[in-house]
Amino acid sequence: MASIRQRHTFIVHSQFRDTADTLNLSKDKLTLNDVPGTRQDRLIVTTDHLREKDLVQAVENIRIEIVSRENFAHIAPFNRQLAWGTHINVVPTEGFDWNGFCHWINSSVNSKIVCIGQESFIEVPYGYYLHSQHTDSSPLLSYIENTYAAVNRDMLEEVNTANYISMSLNKNSTDRRTTGRLVAEAYWYYGRWTKTINAGGPDHRVEVGLLGKVADDPQGDLTYGGILAVIGDNEQFVPTLFDFSPRHRSVYQPAVYYPDFRQPYGLHPKHLTTVLGDISPPRTKITVLDVNEENGEMDASEAPTSCLLYGYYVLPNFIFVDQYQISDLADAQASSVKRVVGIWGETDLEIPVWMVDKWGSTMLLELIPPEQPLLPGQMQQMDIEIPMHSRYEVPGWNTTIVKHEMPWPVLFWACNGSAEADMTTSPFDSNGLGHEYLFAPGTMFYYLHPNQTISNPVNTTCLVTNLNIPVVPLETYKYVQPWTVTVILLGCIWIFYKTFLGFRRDGGIRKSPGAKPDKNKLKGKGPKTE
Repeated sequence: MASIRQRHTFIVHSQFRDTADTLNLSKDKLTLNDVPGTRQDRLIVTTDHLREKDLVQAVENIRIEIVSRENFAHIAPFNRQLAWGTHINVVPTEGFDWNGFCHWINSSVNSKIVCIGQESFIEVPYGYYLHSQHTDSSPLLSYIENTYAAVNRDMLEEVNTANYISMSLNKNSTDRRTTGRLVAEAYWYYGRWTKTINAGGPDHRVEVGLLGKVADDPQGDLTYGGILAVIGDNEQFVPTLFDFSPRHRSVYQPAVYYPDFRQPYGLHPKHLTTVLGDISPPRTKITVLDVNEENGEMDASEAPTSCLLYGYYVLPNFIFVDQYQISDLADAQASSVKRVVGIWGETDLEIPVWMVDKWGSTMLLELIPPEQPLLPGQMQQMDIEIPMHSRYEVPGWNTTIVKHEMPWPVLFWACNGSAEADMTTSPFDSNGLGHEYLFAPGTMFYYLHPNQTISNPVNTTCLVTNLNIPVVPLETYKYVQPWTVTVILLGCIWIFYKTFLGFRRDGGIRKSPGAKPDKNKLKGKGPKTE
């Protein structure tokens, strides 16, 4: 097996025509001219050239994903959805060097990511997780370029414009081609591609595929057909036709969702996600992994219904949820919340934002879908209202608010795959460390479509929700302190004054109940007798 495997996949649109004007394959290169479609680049390399071999040896699974804030489409077979931001998941072994890992994150992934050690990560059932809103991919691409000089530089420059970028290393992968190897992926949801793909050098395999969907069973396999070529080996394209069971899909019903915070925001904002459309489940049973509160272990339990609807929230450190308040919602079956599967990360109710060590928290909720419509395709509405709480912010100059952005939640149906389906055989399988690992193996995910245009018609590009947290402006402190002292003094004077008036009205100190009367004062009182 080649030490470097480079794959370019184009899911071409229906208007594409394979002609000499659009594709030109020679012995050492392929030229594409205005080819419309979705694109994924994949790079699989050995870890022999890594300088961080000690880190690699002390980790079982690591995955870094950078997701654009744009509202981009997830075209099959690349349907997996994540919240906006940089996601870093790691499953370490004993003796893992957290300080060295954070140094590598800051030097090779993004220097703006706050990573100072294990305390920067939240502990989740499958390992450790860190989320950041900084999504500049240039340092990561430079790291790959400097580590693997044989990788095409033009390819890496294009990756900087991708909607999604990932780098992973899994020592327990079921795919023998990727086990123990570094895998980098990039995804563009659409483009008109004019480029030249050159053959690789020795021990460097470059593959290209132009594919289109042939058949799509909503409850089974996807079938794709097209043409393939290994640059440097093939001088003609090889036709192909194959099917596979996808792990990730988009729902076929026209259901969209959009979240926002109810106004006024205040310190206790309510997060409302509205779902519109045909909110119908896809199919089959689901096994979700529950966290045992007593010992922290995960148990598999099968739900009695078919597919179940879930919401996965990524909450930065400026906002949090009260786990008891959310549990009360679930107990009351209110706000479309059926069950709290888990809340991981920062949940302290008192500490201000500058005292929070970790980046934030995540939450997985099982939701209550509306009753099934009488007619297929009938419009439905579902409101998911989650009470949240903002942390006290650092006061600023000349402002009464601090502006923040929160990623949109991911809504999806989770269903068990059929017993015959083997999703690991898919050439596009993506089983990342994230919400997928909170479910049993073999689970299929059907994602609802985020519709940003409905939520915010002014800014139609970003899958983020704005939140303004009130703060006290620093310039008012010179007035606040003396006025606070003045009000306290006036209050004390008022209390003493009212106490003094009461003392005078009662003629002195009152006797306590049961006190004996003074006999001298009683002399001369009472009826006179002759």
